[in-house]
Amino acid sequence: MSEQSSSSSSSSPSLLSLAPRGGLSDLTLLKIINDLECNQDIVCLLMTCKAYYREFKKMYAQVITFKGIKPDDTRRLYAGTHMYSVVSSHMQPFKEIFNASLLAFQTKKALELSKPTTTTSLAIHSVWPTRESILESVEDPTQVTSLSLNEFSDEIKDIPPLLTSITTMTVHFKTILPRFPSSISQWPSLTSLTINSYRVLPVDVQFPPSLTHLEISYACRDVFSVDLSNLTSLTDLLCLRLPLDPHTMKQSFFPPNLQHLSMDYRFFGSTKPPPKVTKMSMGTSSRLPPDFFPHGLLRLELYLINGAVLDPWTLPHGLEILHISHCECTVSSEFIPDSVKDLWVNVINPEKAIFPSGLVKFATSTNYESPFNYPPTLRKLLYERGDYPPPIIYLPTSLEKFECHITKIQDTSIFILPTTMIINNDNSSITDNPLHFILPHRLKKLNIECSDVPLHNDDCSIRIDQIINCSNVEHIHLGLTVLTTLDIYIRRLDNGYVMMNLGETFFGGIYRQQRRLGNIIDLENKSPLDFRAIYLNFRKNGNHIHIYPSNTPIKK
Repeated sequence: MSEQSSSSSSSSPSLLSLAPRGGLSDLTLLKIINDLECNQDIVCLLMTCKAYYREFKKMYAQVITFKGIKPDDTRRLYAGTHMYSVVSSHMQPFKEIFNASLLAFQTKKALELSKPTTTTSLAIHSVWPTRESILESVEDPTQVTSLSLNEFSDEIKDIPPLLTSITTMTVHFKTILPRFPSSISQWPSLTSLTINSYRVLPVDVQFPPSLTHLEISYACRDVFSVDLSNLTSLTDLLCLRLPLDPHTMKQSFFPPNLQHLSMDYRFFGSTKPPPKVTKMSMGTSSRLPPDFFPHGLLRLELYLINGAVLDPWTLPHGLEILHISHCECTVSSEFIPDSVKDLWVNVINPEKAIFPSGLVKFATSTNYESPFNYPPTLRKLLYERGDYPPPIIYLPTSLEKFECHITKIQDTSIFILPTTMIINNDNSSITDNPLHFILPHRLKKLNIECSDVPLHNDDCSIRIDQIINCSNVEHIHLGLTVLTTLDIYIRRLDNGYVMMNLGETFFGGIYRQQRRLGNIIDLENKSPLDFRAIYLNFRKNGNHIHIYPSNTPIKK
């Protein structure tokens, strides 16, 4: 269903009535339409009475055209080296037809077309272009705030004065070393500088004192020293792959107001992060000394390399975000401060884990056995699939968002949710979490990672009836590939009907669930488990992928 322009859309108030032979007044109908929140409401309104539906279709033929399903070029699936479009159809929200006239729409478009676009970024390759070529590509040079230099061979000091508003500059070079001036005072407004290279900068380089963000990444073997003493305003220092000499490292190397630091532990030597640092990213293959981290540290991304372990009481109390992703650690107050609210770690001995009392978000890929002793504050859980995933993933009743990988049934093309068990961690009542539920009752959004689904090779099916009938999930986010996601919205209606659509589109519809043959007669003891399985089937047809629900999965 798609919106079309028509001068008759607002020509007569009588056109706003869907009531054949009286029924709803124009005012009542407008109140109903103004209360519509999404496309599902529109479908329910039109399905309330077939007479209204026919009258609606007849009266608004000039405004709304009903179309069949067609390929949607704006929604694509990238699978391997192949690209497919999803077969669907789109429409704009129904309210817009009544809330804006054709004249207002045309006026809005005219205003948008009349506004000139302003270029704020400029990329330069190899050599500095002429002043004339810059003026041809940039409407207003004084509005350029971002400059990118790639394989630049001229001197940076030759950048003309007309680019005086640059705040961000990125330099990429692999084979050619750009000639830096002894001072980059041409840009007093420059606050962010990123340098990526396979060559080392000259030893006399001086960075502008206006910098607040400096990122340096060198892929060279020789040790290197750099003077940052003049960067009194610097708050972010990201030394990525920077081969500093730990033997000559002094505490004065760090700017005094540094707040964000990214640097491997082996380059610190005898120094420590400065006291004002609140955010750190660091890798280490050695044990960390006590009191290494500043007491005001709030966020830490720690990478334990080559079997490195974390000693008790190494991390400061007050830490709120701790990511030791894909590394194992004992979860107790000795190793994980109780102040942590966001934790990412693989748990050693999950049955003995004692989580921080105020934990809100937890991410893990713990093998063999799932943790379960979660605090009642936990709201988000991300369970990535490790090499040896646990047979059961325990989900606390306090959970509001869950993300996991689907698993494939052996020798089939069917993918299903991993086996779950609900653990009551907040004294929820049994009525809130019925025995047949596979997901906690508060959980409205479910993120499913489907990166292993072979869309580029085979047709496949994802089972979804358990999500529909055994949970309160209203939004399923499917991560099909690295580049493509699908968002399915669910509304449960009466008598086993369920409405499913993709986001703010009409790709979807109302699906009537069918009960198993053995349970059709016994209407008094109806159960959500009596419904037949529903599969979301993905079937290739040329360069298109058809997505549709069915009681029958695609056979391998």
